Amino acid sequence: MLLDKVKTSLRINNAAFDVEVQDLIDAAKDDLRISGVLVVDETDSLIIRAITTYCKANFGWNNPDAEKLRESFESIKNHLSLSTDYAFYAITFSVSDATNPIRMAKVTFNDETKTTDANGQAIFYVRKGTNYEYAVAADGYAPDDDEENLLDVSASQTVAISLAVV
Repeated sequence: MLLDKVKTSLRINNAAFDVEVQDLIDAAKDDLRISGVLVVDETDSLIIRAITTYCKANFGWNNPDAEKLRESFESIKNHLSLSTDYAFYAITFSVSDATNPIRMAKVTFNDETKTTDANGQAIFYVRKGTNYEYAVAADGYAPDDDEENLLDVSASQTVAISLAVV
């Protein structure tokens, strides 16, 4: 449990400060999210380190290391906010002919075009958003003519596209 890990790092072995420490944990998570860190998994070691550092910087009144810890938290937060693993969602397009993956299909998503791999997949990394447009085309296959080729992104996901042979 994250509360117990943070309390251990603060050298607290009772429940006297649980409410204050939980408030700091919640504030750290909010700070990370506001800064663009979309994946705040309490079991992830870097997230735990960021939250623990935030709590150590902000717990108590006379902490001589508070400024250094705040700088450390800012550094970790900046690193996380630039990482595709934490600040972007993975959108995987899986293109097939209903049976087999289609290699070398062109997938355009969010104004970027990629070619599918041997598994018929192309992966894009984007931030949360609505109405991302996409298009899929492959030689020898009818184009994906769905009028609503829009995608709302609020989590990593796979988009299955089936193209018909012409």
